[in-house]
Amino acid sequence: MNQSPNLPGVEHRWVEANGIRFHVAEAGHAVGAGAKRPGKAVVLVHGFPQHWWTWRGVIPLLAEHRHVVALDLRGHGWSDVPDEGYDKKTLARDIVAAVAALGLDKPVLVGHDWGGWSSLVAASLHPEAFTAVASVAVPAPWSSFPAKRPRALLYQDVLASALGPWLIRAGKQRFLRLLYSKGVVPGSRTEENVEVFLERYRDPARAAAGSALYRTFVRSEWPELAAGTYVPGPPPLPTLLVRGAQDQLLGERALLRAGQAGADISFHTIDGGTHWLPEEQPEALAERLLAFAGTVDPQFPN
Repeated sequence: MNQSPNLPGVEHRWVEANGIRFHVAEAGHAVGAGAKRPGKAVVLVHGFPQHWWTWRGVIPLLAEHRHVVALDLRGHGWSDVPDEGYDKKTLARDIVAAVAALGLDKPVLVGHDWGGWSSLVAASLHPEAFTAVASVAVPAPWSSFPAKRPRALLYQDVLASALGPWLIRAGKQRFLRLLYSKGVVPGSRTEENVEVFLERYRDPARAAAGSALYRTFVRSEWPELAAGTYVPGPPPLPTLLVRGAQDQLLGERALLRAGQAGADISFHTIDGGTHWLPEEQPEALAERLLAFAGTVDPQFPN
């Protein structure tokens, strides 16, 4: 599939930012109205192994009320694939630069998986660019992390290894399929939708980009996390952390450890969901995001 899949009401374009050509999918108010968009937008950022299509159930619900932009990260979806820049601080700078290039006025930033982590980093390091930030299915990068990586994260070390790119794209992509199906709620995906994601990673360059997400994390970012030097602290913005009640990698206590005195952080657990909330529970997730946005923008309906 050389072209991005179609979703009713969604338009596609590319924007140059931070030296990269990014693909974005847009819907809702003010699409096509020029660089300056009235009102606050919602920017959605995907995780791995995915792209903007992971938000296919969420976009129409948010677009009823606001301008929605779903961004493909560098090396993923239909964005450019540079050889480097897959550490999450660079991804955070990409997000900030794309927001500026799109002419968005301090949007609400929402991310899932690595997109959620990068969104929290972006809001922590560049709070002036956003009104609020929400992450889905990830711990907070200002939380405490052990020096020794938990055994539950062994799959990250595998993906970070020299075999990682091959495992992502070859062997009928069994490893990637296993990763993508881990703990998923039955019936929340079709084979067609799985294929929309996996076919992009048959490209060796995109497979290498996926591996690099984990290599940078394991080799350089985790030591900073364990030392407590990765980010200065929570964003000085309203922050929402969301998890699925059945998420096997992110327990409620781990999420709550992100709380810090004086920080404007709220927490929400969605029943019946795992790590893959945008696909499994789009209605519940969109409802919570609308309610959160309504607390920071009175014109945004609850």
